[in-house]
Amino acid sequence: MESLPLSPPVTKRKRVHADSEALTPPLTADDPEGTLFLSRAVHVLSTAATALSHITILYQSDPVAREGLLQAVECIKRVNEAGGKLLVCGVGKSGLVGRKTVASMKSLGVACSFLHAAEALHGDLGDIKPSDAVMFISYSGKTPELMAVLGHVPSATPVLAVTSHTKARECPLLRERPDGILLPAPIHELEEVSFGVCAPTTSTTVAIAVGDMLALTVAEALHADDKENVFRKNHPGGAIGQKPGPTDVIEEVEEKEAKKQKGLASPA
Repeated sequence: MESLPLSPPVTKRKRVHADSEALTPPLTADDPEGTLFLSRAVHVLSTAATALSHITILYQSDPVAREGLLQAVECIKRVNEAGGKLLVCGVGKSGLVGRKTVASMKSLGVACSFLHAAEALHGDLGDIKPSDAVMFISYSGKTPELMAVLGHVPSATPVLAVTSHTKARECPLLRERPDGILLPAPIHELEEVSFGVCAPTTSTTVAIAVGDMLALTVAEALHADDKENVFRKNHPGGAIGQKPGPTDVIEEVEEKEAKKQKGLASPA
């Protein structure tokens, strides 16, 4: 009978106690490295705030930006009233900005949908109906995937673009679209200069702000004073859905006022 090979001896590992090794102390605001990190972090916030200030001034004073916004609002309003929708198209970080813009518009009662540039070329172009409009989001205004989609958008379909350009003729996405609508979203300083890396940060912050501006302004044009009720109808969940509506607040104030008046009118 063959003898089975002996198993190697089992070596028990010693448990290492947490206090057996020196730990690196946590960073504090007084630590030189912590101070450096805090300074860099605040610089990011300061840069974003400056960028938002610049884009605000642009839409307050620049004729191209102001006219572009008014044209965009009128276009999206007209499309919605005709039973169509706004298709927002983007990829990468701009695509995520687009999805956020779409989500905001939907909650505000604006007919809207996201069109992924890659999927569009593989069948999703069928989402574009005769009464729709398409809005591209691209900081460079020449993202290859978006340029490829543009070539398949019907000439009768209104095209809007959120890009860093401040003149429509300079934007590649609108160069062949004389009726295209530009929504400028430039930044005051390149991200590589601000942070040493060209990762989309300041540019996406500004693009989100422009998307929010457009969503709320279109909602105002479509629903006027009823936009709050439209929003609450579309957003019944979460903490927002549990908040009292304008009517509830008014009724509560009126009830308190009535009780106050009744108390004043009571005989002594």
